[in-house]
Amino acid sequence: MKRVGIFGGTFNPPHEAHHRLAMEAVRSCALDEVIVVPTFLPPHKQTKTLLPGEARLELCKFTFTEPIFSFSDFELNKGGKSYTVETLRHFKAERPDELLFLILGSDMLLSFDRWYCWQEILSLCSLIVLTREHDITNEKLASYAREVLHLRNNAYHILQSPAQELSSTEIRALLRQGADVSRFLAQRAYQRILEKGYYHESD
Repeated sequence: MKRVGIFGGTFNPPHEAHHRLAMEAVRSCALDEVIVVPTFLPPHKQTKTLLPGEARLELCKFTFTEPIFSFSDFELNKGGKSYTVETLRHFKAERPDELLFLILGSDMLLSFDRWYCWQEILSLCSLIVLTREHDITNEKLASYAREVLHLRNNAYHILQSPAQELSSTEIRALLRQGADVSRFLAQRAYQRILEKGYYHESD
């Protein structure tokens, strides 16, 4: 049965750490495909410098270049706030015979029981949790998954993610300052950001 990862995010901009996180999920969980899904409006954060969806989708295509990656504009076309359960319903209906895996960071897992329709999300997919915070241990995450979310061992996977140098917020701040952030971004994505003058306005 095909194993498909769903990797959603604002991707404002997508950067090399996003790419490394996705590739770690591919390697550790034997994924056959990863669908990159830029959000239209994330319900949990706002920024004045959120690029239009088509621009972020283009930057994603410049960042996730391996054949294993595909891209979805489902949330961009739907508009409004992007809720994970709606996206998973869409892909489950589209791919009923495939196993879905939701890729997320450890910081997101620890608030998972406050997500919209979180129980339904868990009925639609397994979780791949990448630990990005030094103060969040794998034991703490596993305890939360078992005791709060009541997940069985095969319903979640906790992975140690590669080091993440900078966040998207920090990269945008450096771009406003005119700093060279080429080592944090895929070459084509960085070139397009400079060509278009993205992220010159302050958050």
